[in-house]
Amino acid sequence: MVWFSNIKKNKEEPEKEQEQAPLKRVAVDDAGVVYNEALVTVKEMQQRYAGKKELDTQGACALIERLVNNVLLGNDKILFLTTNNYREDWLCYHTVNITILAIKIGQHSKYPFDHLVYLGGLALLHEMGCPEGETRDLEELEKQELIQQFVQGEQIKESFVKEALNIIAILDVYESLTHERHYREKMAPYEVLKAIISAGEAVFNIEVVKEIIETFSVYPLGSFVRLNTEEVAQVVRINHDFPLRPEVVILTDSQGKKLKEKKAVDLSHKLNIFIKEPFSDEKPLLSSCALL
Repeated sequence: MVWFSNIKKNKEEPEKEQEQAPLKRVAVDDAGVVYNEALVTVKEMQQRYAGKKELDTQGACALIERLVNNVLLGNDKILFLTTNNYREDWLCYHTVNITILAIKIGQHSKYPFDHLVYLGGLALLHEMGCPEGETRDLEELEKQELIQQFVQGEQIKESFVKEALNIIAILDVYESLTHERHYREKMAPYEVLKAIISAGEAVFNIEVVKEIIETFSVYPLGSFVRLNTEEVAQVVRINHDFPLRPEVVILTDSQGKKLKEKKAVDLSHKLNIFIKEPFSDEKPLLSSCALL
């Protein structure tokens, strides 16, 4: 049976409210290290699962807790890394990105720490044994062998599992479509969100869709936008009180010429500047990304 033993509670003791230990401050530069460690861990887990070997669940749990810490401490760089393009090890990047995005959704929904770890665990396991290029709907996720073992081992409530898998199922689509594949171009985040909204309740849980939009905004972290000044900028921080006015870094002037020095602007403080439209022709700007 597969479960994360070092977060398993003693079920014989009555549950009581636990004081959460203060989080250790994580340097922003650590985000890349944690992200790369996550890729290595997921790849090893996938290889061991394919070879029918026992998984290192304690190592996976430690990884998830580090990811949770990074998100809780407001480390936007680790979220920014989920927007990067990738061509090799598709399933590893896809799984890691969904895990990070799911934890961010859980944080916005004010999940307690252990629930964030459970959510991260479900996200980390959901692609195990899934052929590359295939996605699973909610019903298939609920029947996935490792997810069932994880839920039973941790005695996670059915209501939470249903909610968590709804989040993962939507993020599965969102993350996939916002990254290119060898057979198609990627879509801009706002286009994907529009498509998800258009699909409606017949396909997705509408409450989860609303939560995703509130968390990532219409202009998600890392997306490119054109301002009313005709300058092109990249979103580097979301202002949840003003979702249409994020903090951006201006990359080109009004004539489309790359700036030698990037200029940060918090649109919630500059009311004369606003986002005119999403900007989709981002390839020439990728070398100028704001957080690289």
